Amino acid sequence: MFLQGSYLINLKMARKVRFENLTVEDVKSKLDKFDDPLLEFPLLKFVRFSIEYLKHLLATDNGCRGVKQEKGNVHALNASFNAGGWDLLKWPFPFVVIETLKKLIDRRHSHAAAHQLAISKVPGAEYALVKDHKYSFLKPESILTIAGVYMNATDGTTNAVQDHFIFACVRVCQENKLDYTNIKIVREILDLMGIKKRYNYIGAISTIENAITKWGEEPTRMTENSTEGEVNDYVGREDNPFGDNKTDKNGTKLFTMVANSDFNRRYAWDLLRHLWEAEAGGYGVKILIQSRKGTALGVKGDRDDLFYKVVQYCDLAYNSYKNHAEDIINTKFKNVFPDWVVDFPLKGPHSLGGEVYVLHQLEGETEPIQIDFIDYMDDSDYDPFEGV
Repeated sequence: MFLQGSYLINLKMARKVRFENLTVEDVKSKLDKFDDPLLEFPLLKFVRFSIEYLKHLLATDNGCRGVKQEKGNVHALNASFNAGGWDLLKWPFPFVVIETLKKLIDRRHSHAAAHQLAISKVPGAEYALVKDHKYSFLKPESILTIAGVYMNATDGTTNAVQDHFIFACVRVCQENKLDYTNIKIVREILDLMGIKKRYNYIGAISTIENAITKWGEEPTRMTENSTEGEVNDYVGREDNPFGDNKTDKNGTKLFTMVANSDFNRRYAWDLLRHLWEAEAGGYGVKILIQSRKGTALGVKGDRDDLFYKVVQYCDLAYNSYKNHAEDIINTKFKNVFPDWVVDFPLKGPHSLGGEVYVLHQLEGETEPIQIDFIDYMDDSDYDPFEGV
């Protein structure tokens, strides 16, 4: 048993080569063309393996997901690289040369992990753009976006989710002036992304198609600060006026909260509770709101959904008490002063105290933005996810 275990450990270690000792022959030794994750992707063709300087491989923005910051387990890759080097059964860093620049196709997590470990050289897999395909006219960056979704859709995991297909397809169409209300074009782009390799349920594909064709005029903005780690890093800075369940030197209570359309019914009451407790206790309160969505449309939807619910529930609470109290008082006065009617002072979302901010998560936002609940009043028919 011990020998068998030792053999398996040695076999696993034999798969890895330290980065500083890695050669092209090592990379070739355990791979063949059928390991190529882009073998059936029609817009790119594999050229060769190579050893590349990490600094020359450019990690483009995460256009296939709509987020700037990595959400994958960079720490796990970091540990793997540090422990044994490069796993020879893994496909190297795929890239395309565009105007002399070597641009990565996905693999942003691996790139980030290698960068953190100061690894200077990594294995590369060079691809060339195919010239004779119907969609070869697409901008090279758009092809990289499509290829990134394809790799995530066909790797046997659930890395590619519906939002990624939606965002990437709309973005590619906008970049290349294609009509994303045209279902034929949408289906062809989604086919290139490998949607049928990711979903075998027609309902899921139809949901994605409908969301794309009904996207509207909203630009496909990138998002950032959409992970728990990012907001924790932000509020943890010494010069930051925000915090998570803390009290600052002036006695103001600081909270961070999440906006999520699936749970905003509860979160809206939680937000109101913090504001009302501060009002009753006579202290200040400052709340920072973050969405965890990976697309700009999702972030905006989470925000709007939360704040419209806050206004709705605030009115419900105030009016319920106001109407009940007025009925009791006016009933008692009626027998003594028949012509008297008492109207309680109007109180509503406009009179909420405290400070509520949204974290800067969308392109063009450079710092937290304070929310004015008046902006969310008098729009009871609003549906932030209409057309999504």
